[in-house]
Amino acid sequence: MYTWIILAYCLLSMVLAFNLVGGLRNFFYAAYSICARLVEPALRPIRSILPDMGMMDFSPLILLLIISYGVPFFARAIVRLLIGLNGY
Repeated sequence: MYTWIILAYCLLSMVLAFNLVGGLRNFFYAAYSICARLVEPALRPIRSILPDMGMMDFSPLILLLIISYGVPFFARAIVRLLIGLNGY
């Protein structure tokens, strides 16, 4: 679910940046504001680590990679650790 919010945040930011909304600007801005409030806290630490790339922001891509590959990796490691502690 959070992945879809990140993707919506990216698409809405591009739509607003290129002014492709016409008369629905208030709706798109409200949707972008909601997505930004949900996504920005997770993107801030990543942006502080990444170097400045000018107009390109790769922090959503990094966050999606962490969600896709990092979380399952650590979840499996924790389960293996817990199984190992119980002696199974």
